[in-house]
Amino acid sequence: MHDAILTVNKGAEDISSLEAFELVKAKTTEKGETVVKVELKEVIDLCTLCYKAQSISKALLLLSEFDVDADIETTLKSIRKSLEKKDFKEWLSRDKTLKVECERHGDHGFHSVDIEIEAGKIICEIVEKKQGFIQKIEFDNPDIRFFVYIYNDKGYLGVDFSGIELSKRQYKIFNHPESLKGTTGYVLARIGGFGAKKSLLDPFMGSGIITIESALYFLNFPVQYYNKEKLCFTNYDFFKKHGKEKFFKKHDSKIKDKKTAIYGYDSQFRFLQASQKNAKLAGVDKSLNLSKCEIEWLDTKFDKKTIDIIVTDPPRVSKSSDLKKLTKLYNETFYQAEYILKKGGSITLFTRDYSLLKEAANKHKFNINKTYALSQGKDVFNVVEFKRD
Repeated sequence: MHDAILTVNKGAEDISSLEAFELVKAKTTEKGETVVKVELKEVIDLCTLCYKAQSISKALLLLSEFDVDADIETTLKSIRKSLEKKDFKEWLSRDKTLKVECERHGDHGFHSVDIEIEAGKIICEIVEKKQGFIQKIEFDNPDIRFFVYIYNDKGYLGVDFSGIELSKRQYKIFNHPESLKGTTGYVLARIGGFGAKKSLLDPFMGSGIITIESALYFLNFPVQYYNKEKLCFTNYDFFKKHGKEKFFKKHDSKIKDKKTAIYGYDSQFRFLQASQKNAKLAGVDKSLNLSKCEIEWLDTKFDKKTIDIIVTDPPRVSKSSDLKKLTKLYNETFYQAEYILKKGGSITLFTRDYSLLKEAANKHKFNINKTYALSQGKDVFNVVEFKRD
């Protein structure tokens, strides 16, 4: 068994745990803020998570956990103690080079680069003591990447299997002013209940993120399909022995080629075009149903009670908002949802302040079923699921 750490957006931990189980039957052993610790049967399973998981930012083969103090010396002592019994023979040798990177969240009396330098020194000292040679460090193109993740008073150090920020999407070129991150779009769809036999509608699709992420999931299309060469696990010895072609052929052969029941609409043609272009770059354009449509015309697109779930990021309340127009828009949204949603269907919304949405929902006999707090970057949003009585 092998322990791994998956870093995620705060609030996405449950969905990431579910996704890891679905993809590789990973057992979650711990969930903390922005971190999911899983137990894997094989190391190659972590490569699968890097390649296919849509909810994570980083994937590390865990080597150590340590306590973090505001003082760097105390923190470094904790790192050293957590590593002193480790053997790096599996990863490092005379002809290998290493690099340590760090991502840090919280108030500390040191910077990420300080940890990168000092943790690198600690690893090199351990290697020299146990293996008898001076380990080489390479900043531009290292053979092995180690990653330190610090969140408040907890730290993790492991072998970085991704090498890239997995939350970034290569398809996300044409943006909406309030564009979602790919990980957010996926998490929203899963919180909303999207699955293989469900139809999904996003009536305010913006740049198409929710629909594209839903299609990637439905079609079993690896989210890093076009980033194969950037994933650093492909350069590791164990992966080369496993077989690069064998690994990618196994996963790519499972991609489905079929039309989905995923619908995306936007009132502005420029955002329809943006969504179509992004979907094409993602490789799922032929499987989606995207069109220009005002919210008040949705009932002309669908028969009564034909959609399972609505998941969307509606126009948000801001200082410049016309509250009268926004109230009308929200009322129309729930009016249309009342008509097109199947019995037991739900509407899940991504928003900051949902007081106006709640008023509109109540007028059409929709009540709040669940609420979640979900971070995107440094901002915290509300995810609210409404259902009818």
